[in-house]
Amino acid sequence: MGWYGSAHGMNARPPDTLPQPGFPSAVLPLPLQLELEAAQRILLTFRIANRPCLDIGFRTPEACRRLRACGGYWSSVAANRADGACLAAGLAEDVAHLGANAQLPFEDKQFDIVTLALGCLSGDRDADMALIHECHRVLKVSGFLILTVEYDKSLGLARLLNRNRHPTAVGGRYSEAELFDLLKTGFDWLGLRTYCRFCMQMIRQMAARRQLDPVNARWLPTLYWLARAADCVLFFTRGYLVTAYGRRKGWRMRQAPKLADGRSISDAVLQKPSG
Repeated sequence: MGWYGSAHGMNARPPDTLPQPGFPSAVLPLPLQLELEAAQRILLTFRIANRPCLDIGFRTPEACRRLRACGGYWSSVAANRADGACLAAGLAEDVAHLGANAQLPFEDKQFDIVTLALGCLSGDRDADMALIHECHRVLKVSGFLILTVEYDKSLGLARLLNRNRHPTAVGGRYSEAELFDLLKTGFDWLGLRTYCRFCMQMIRQMAARRQLDPVNARWLPTLYWLARAADCVLFFTRGYLVTAYGRRKGWRMRQAPKLADGRSISDAVLQKPSG
């Protein structure tokens, strides 16, 4: 995986061996495994042994258990009622679901860590900002937000070959600059990890087009692992999935300065009569 950013007072390098729950990792599709590994490596830099944590948007109990293996006291929020029922049955605990306007059913400053799964951010700027604001609200002072999105690569060959479509159910697509802009209102940017390079992305796109179920298409995991091996020669490139993280700060909406008549400075310059 590509690693960008600094530790900012935490462990400079996450451990090479990640904690594993008591089930085979092969249960999870490889792209999801990589997403969870990226989140785990970040989590392990936070020393979360006794901290309250929240995961949002993961669809399988196995994915939630993988995060829980890092320590901490976890709660889960599902994207909808159907996923919530599945998680509640698998985790044997109460699972809430997102409310209207991305509302989270928790009081202010309840958690030290919030993790957003791939697909939680839709690409709609207002809706995504509402969810980020809710995460900010439930995080304690100096808490951490971890989120995963489809990475908007400027020269993404795999996406061009797929006619600029991306896999279904992945939500919005963000560049690094757009992610920074999304988080800067309430979070200090700490870094990001990218993964799922060209070959794996091609398999993801093929699986999405054919609507393949990883459970029924038994050959798909083998294809993913072969693609991952082939991607080793592309270690110097960034992947098509990105996991970013930041530290909570005060929420400050940034607004462009305006003149006394309500116009922005740029509008005033553009409307300046030529002499």
